[in-house]
Amino acid sequence: MHKKILNFRDIGGIQVSGGHVKPHKLLRGGPLEHLDSQTVNRLLNEYELKTVIDLRTLDEQDRQPNDMIDGLTYVHLDILGRRQRTTADPMRMMNQVKSTVAHDHMCQLNNQLVRDDHAQMEYRQFFKELLLNEEGAVYFHCSAGKDRTGFAAAQILKILGASEEDIMKDYLRTNELNKDNQQEMLEKMMEKFPDVTPEQIENYRGYTIVDPEYIGTAFRAIEEDYGTFDTYVQEVLQLSADDILKLNEIYVG
Repeated sequence: MHKKILNFRDIGGIQVSGGHVKPHKLLRGGPLEHLDSQTVNRLLNEYELKTVIDLRTLDEQDRQPNDMIDGLTYVHLDILGRRQRTTADPMRMMNQVKSTVAHDHMCQLNNQLVRDDHAQMEYRQFFKELLLNEEGAVYFHCSAGKDRTGFAAAQILKILGASEEDIMKDYLRTNELNKDNQQEMLEKMMEKFPDVTPEQIENYRGYTIVDPEYIGTAFRAIEEDYGTFDTYVQEVLQLSADDILKLNEIYVG
């Protein structure tokens, strides 16, 4: 399946406080585009997919529209908002590579995912959608399935009681699953900038990967602003104890 959908994975099986995340309930990855009939059948029949949550901007949706599969519910939650342009735009990254340090930029993005009012509102709605998904699987994604999607997955796993080690392990799987896509993006960048230096290539590579420091920036922002993750869950995500109990009932077995 991961060869058909960019950075696809089922986060089922990860150990959490009440057992393990149920398989075929929480799926993450990149856009659902150019799917063959076999992949569609697997999503519908093997994974029992019911809901697709798209975390991308409108511009990203226009560039890479999802295949519309009959019977699915599609939800659009633009995490970055219309005011923002996403770092997933390859042309933007190519133009910035000669002047921007990718590591700092990606840390700034993860900081924004926590502190931006619009991002908070959209992640709040994201969890409302998860609470509605009692039957079948939900698939959530952005353009590469790594930053907005990665933070969403990390929040889910932490709320359900996964260890920091397991949360990071799932987060970093992107670097293996996206390896071919990362190489393709690097090759396109070198074609556009024939005089690019090894240092610039390495800088650009920072946009195509995930790094522990990226997601670490998000969780440090939570600690700095709210003291604890539990307080963030209550005040920003606005999840009650009953909501968390229901999330466990739906997604943990």
